[in-house]
Amino acid sequence: MPTPVIAPRISRAFVQHIHASPEQVFPLLCPELERAWLPGWDYRMIHSATGVAERGAVFETAHARGTTKWLVTEHEHPRRIAFARFQPDGVVVHIEITLGRHLDGTTAVCVEYTSTPTDETSRTILAASPEQDWLESMAKWEGSMNAWFAEQASMAR
Repeated sequence: MPTPVIAPRISRAFVQHIHASPEQVFPLLCPELERAWLPGWDYRMIHSATGVAERGAVFETAHARGTTKWLVTEHEHPRRIAFARFQPDGVVVHIEITLGRHLDGTTAVCVEYTSTPTDETSRTILAASPEQDWLESMAKWEGSMNAWFAEQASMAR
């Protein structure tokens, strides 16, 4: 039997509080619909039977260092979605997003990133990635989504 290979991983989790129901939040966890609420977001769909997020959908995002490939690995409306992300720097990221309902009808969005380097260069890049930067990006995402829901509510009045 071969010897297991264990690359060092970094796992980070963040819980967002979104001011909408899970049924309203879940559809926005899609590369197409993210354009509406996440400033600067852009992507190119490579494969999707419906044109939006679904299990098996593949898309890419462009960055200064190259192109990141994404695969939707799980899609359980309105509770859970997961992605595998293959970055140009050699880091592979598994992203799990789980939604839960608060008593007041709002949503807890639990976001977990598990990052695995694939070589020495990506190991160095990952080790130098401060958790604070990641936490700030999760807070920015939370703020953007809540601002979008607030704008939608004010337009409905």
